[in-house]
Amino acid sequence: MAAWVLVLLWGFHYVVLYRPLRVIDPAHYLFLRFGWAGSTVLLLSFFRPFLRGISLGNWGRLLLLSMIGIVGYQWVFLKAASILDPVPLVLILSLGPVLVALYSHFRGYESFSGFQWGMILLIGAGIALVVRGGPALPPRHGSWLLGLSMAFLSLAFFTLSTLMARALLVRVSTLQVTLVPILLGGLILVPLHPSWILPPTGPHATLVLLSLLYSIVVALFLCYFLWNMAIADIGPARAGLWTNGQPIVAAVGTALFLHRPLSSAQILGGAIAVAGFWGFFGKDLLKIVPGYSERA
Repeated sequence: MAAWVLVLLWGFHYVVLYRPLRVIDPAHYLFLRFGWAGSTVLLLSFFRPFLRGISLGNWGRLLLLSMIGIVGYQWVFLKAASILDPVPLVLILSLGPVLVALYSHFRGYESFSGFQWGMILLIGAGIALVVRGGPALPPRHGSWLLGLSMAFLSLAFFTLSTLMARALLVRVSTLQVTLVPILLGGLILVPLHPSWILPPTGPHATLVLLSLLYSIVVALFLCYFLWNMAIADIGPARAGLWTNGQPIVAAVGTALFLHRPLSSAQILGGAIAVAGFWGFFGKDLLKIVPGYSERA
């Protein structure tokens, strides 16, 4: 259930970020987001003592998670979101569960069938169609190649932080894994540029403020809590499978709110990529369907 809620909330987040990141520098937005979010977490800690009971070793692990999942991932993600359209970006980041599965394969935890390797190629072909079928980028938004590089780098950061969060969830609570890295990320970022956490001004201030409200309260606090619940309950690969409906939400939101409908090539590529995801994880999906058995 948590993963299904994420489909809607995280999928729409790509749409919410589109216009603000074209009127404000992504680094500035990052400082605003985590300066305010970190301050909120610090304030909450006075009312609910979730900072207590964490060992020194786990503080170190949470700090490392913050460096990778907050400072690293969020910066390159916002940079990619300032260049690419929502649908290509969300499809690239949807490769996360495939990377987790590949990690398990090369570690010897599981093996892939020839059909699954074929599905990986199908996913790649679908994403390539979506990315190449999009409109040309205005020069001021950055190069297409830079956007793709940032997207794949953010994918690597997110996958690594997901694996780290799964390991931490057996040591500390879901609330601590969710909130403490946000607090530490704010503490790392704010001293680097304190003036950037002041409320934005100018003609686009309202747009930026509304997007920050959604980005912090919904996409950061609520969604990361639900994501950590999901990976603790059914694992990162299966949780990622259930959230692969995000491209559909992003595509509908892009057409309705940004007035940027997909081309026929992008629609075809998106369908191919989603089919590849579900084909790759089809056996795992059936295992969590009530009443299913291997013999059936």
